[in-house]
Amino acid sequence: MNTKYDRLRIWLIVLMMTVPLWGAAAQDAPALKSEVLAAGLSHPWDIGQLPDGSLLFTQRNGELSLYRDGQVVKISSIPEVYVQGEGGLTGLAIDHDFFENRLIYLAYNTRQSGVPQVRVTRYYLGAELNLKEALDIVTDIPANKSGRHSGTQLEMGADGVLWIGTGDAANAVNPQDPKSLGGKILRVSREGKPAEGNLGEPFDPRIFSYGHRNTQGLVILPQPEDGVFGYSAEHGSHIEDEFNALVPGNFGWAPLPPYRESVPMTDKNRFPDAIDAVWNSGSSTIAVSGLTQLRGAQWGSYENAFVMGVLKDQQLRLLKLEDGVLASEETLFKGEFGRIRAVHMGHDGFLYISTDKNNGSIIRIGPQN
Repeated sequence: MNTKYDRLRIWLIVLMMTVPLWGAAAQDAPALKSEVLAAGLSHPWDIGQLPDGSLLFTQRNGELSLYRDGQVVKISSIPEVYVQGEGGLTGLAIDHDFFENRLIYLAYNTRQSGVPQVRVTRYYLGAELNLKEALDIVTDIPANKSGRHSGTQLEMGADGVLWIGTGDAANAVNPQDPKSLGGKILRVSREGKPAEGNLGEPFDPRIFSYGHRNTQGLVILPQPEDGVFGYSAEHGSHIEDEFNALVPGNFGWAPLPPYRESVPMTDKNRFPDAIDAVWNSGSSTIAVSGLTQLRGAQWGSYENAFVMGVLKDQQLRLLKLEDGVLASEETLFKGEFGRIRAVHMGHDGFLYISTDKNNGSIIRIGPQN
């Protein structure tokens, strides 16, 4: 073992053992492929996957549709949807127990006696793809007649609590008003009753957090981590799109009056205890939209990373956290698909996105191998 040949043999063995590790590290971030599943859609907004693998999705024009076996099937034009500007049929959530109860939830702009509002309605989706048993569970979310800052994202946790992210309706008072549902994160039961753990008086009991501008994405963790239930993606004004933890409290947006876009997204001068964003876009906005978490070992180093759709800068923005703190970020598919609205992690291991345009698409993304 003291000859130069023995030393060379040992060095070669070590090298051979190390090379595969180098190769694995180099391929740790998977090469990704994409496939257009459906095209010619009218501003497809939100996506959910049913237990059988088919995709349920909303279009801003009021249509609820299904993609299955290469075909798009229209389910219904939702009654009373008011389509204007950013408003229309927007958020979608599939009940966590859909296999047993077949319930879905839709958010949309409408008018009540001529007054614009955003409504959340629960439906029973029959096996024949017919909607029945409509129940309005939240009807008093303020809206702007122009459709501006309509928000409204829906997501249900494993505990059956429905989360609702709302926009401020471009109204200066709403985000800090404890009785207004605008500019808030709400938590309600399947019937629209306040969930336990929301803010107490003087707040409306459905309010979980406030001081938001225009929530565009929600993701709920399988279990809360250190008091964090999940995360939201929020449109900034002229600066600072935000990625926020879902925790109770004030997130500091207060454009009091008249409506001023020049104030900080998180105004620490007015609200020293306002909750800071986990990530923000800095001195300009990229227009973040849908939000999900990549799950499954097939995603390699991307596993458990959070992915936001991006409208203005036309990309996917990937954020990796360590102990709830931003560790790194990466841009994927920049400029390849146009404006990306929804992102949804399917239970089949694929990522599904929608593109926000008149001739919009639903696209499936996954690792090449």
